[in-house]
Amino acid sequence: MLYSDTKITFLNVGQGDCIVIELPFREAVYVIDAGGLLRFEQEQWKKPNKVYEVGKQVVVPFLKGKGIRTIDIFIVSHADADHVEGAEEILQEIGMKEIHVTPGSLGQPIMRDLLREAQKQNVPIKEKMKGTSWQKGETSFSYLWPHDTYYEGNDDSLVLYMRQKAFTALFTGDLEKYGEQQLMMYYGPQIANLTLLKAGHHGSKTSSIESFVELVRPRVTVFSAGLQKRYGHPHEEVVERFTNRNLATWTTGVDGTIEVRIQSNRLTVKAKEKDLVQ
Repeated sequence: MLYSDTKITFLNVGQGDCIVIELPFREAVYVIDAGGLLRFEQEQWKKPNKVYEVGKQVVVPFLKGKGIRTIDIFIVSHADADHVEGAEEILQEIGMKEIHVTPGSLGQPIMRDLLREAQKQNVPIKEKMKGTSWQKGETSFSYLWPHDTYYEGNDDSLVLYMRQKAFTALFTGDLEKYGEQQLMMYYGPQIANLTLLKAGHHGSKTSSIESFVELVRPRVTVFSAGLQKRYGHPHEEVVERFTNRNLATWTTGVDGTIEVRIQSNRLTVKAKEKDLVQ
């Protein structure tokens, strides 16, 4: 069944990002990142017999369960395993019309599998940066960052700004302090008092600096972070920057998959599942 509201779902993919944006009546479906595992060297006896694949085992069933067979734009915020490793698995089972990546990131080794599969299926991959915008119905999208074509990592994440009437959202990838400072300098009035923020870098201490939180003051903030001790995301002091301002926060590793629904001026947020991905 198709609905007249907009749905933004933050999938519980463990330590990683995957966000599904469905416009009213499914005019378009956009997916930001694909989850994935940061794999560390393990002793042979500790390795699982079957490798866990986030794209195949979490993202694809979610999309198919909603009847989504085609993604209009798949956005890779940057070339980190916990954002892109699952992308190839998704592309093997779900159609993609085009893929957007941050400039210079295609040369990173983690991008090879996605690049190979996209070439095999003739899916265009386009480098995008600050200044690219498009409109779909009553909803507009703009990339606010990066500003150059030299890829250096987290602070070159593709940052997507979304507006639908009074609703505004900012999806920041793994943006850190420098990137947030640049957004404030270039786009201060535009990003002030957001409705929804996908907090940068899973709630790391290197992101969501005080001055940025004070400016954007989102009604709802989502941390995409795994329930595990290795990283400790989101860091307590970062969460407090929001809660001290009475700003609501949700975390995928605690709350499960989180759905934000927008209809007219009404915003609802709910956790859709509690089966936590570790």
